Amino acid sequence: MGPQVIRAVTSVGALSSATADIIETPRLVLRPVDAELASALHNDRAHAGKLAGAILHRNFPDADLASMLPDHAKDLAAVSNWVPWGLWLVIYRSVRMVVGAVGYQAPPDATGAVSIGYAIVSAHRRRGLATEAASALIDRAFADPHIGCVQATCSSDNTPSIKLLTKLGFALHGAAETETLRWLATRSTWLRRGFR
Repeated sequence: MGPQVIRAVTSVGALSSATADIIETPRLVLRPVDAELASALHNDRAHAGKLAGAILHRNFPDADLASMLPDHAKDLAAVSNWVPWGLWLVIYRSVRMVVGAVGYQAPPDATGAVSIGYAIVSAHRRRGLATEAASALIDRAFADPHIGCVQATCSSDNTPSIKLLTKLGFALHGAAETETLRWLATRSTWLRRGFR
């Protein structure tokens, strides 16, 4: 059974203005990050938690994500319809806590391809949360009939990501000898594997 798309308010908290639908999975709520929330994540953790409807794990966001948030907030303020094709918070329902993020790197390109990324704080890894969150976001992408493939990258020494992408049915795309591995999941492969 795929994720359930919920509109408006959930038990986790109210959405701030101009946000897209949220996604609920068995253990997670994925909440899109609009410009206001992206700015708050960078500048005001208490306000960000209020907007997200959950507390932020003490290690979230990490330094890499925090450095990208100001530009992400500017992009979203300029083009609000990018919200569903950007960053999504991963909220662990059992503790009402933001434990990571998953997202699209940009809206789909002209060929119908979209790239995803994901990160879970170390204290909540090895529980299948990244797999659950990424799977839900891939389901959401393939719900759009214009999306033909989902792409991802990881470093060649990132064994957990390699395992996750393989488990999700991604195929290595291009030479495996490089430092950065490129992965691809097509609509037909995704639907055939039954992840939706």
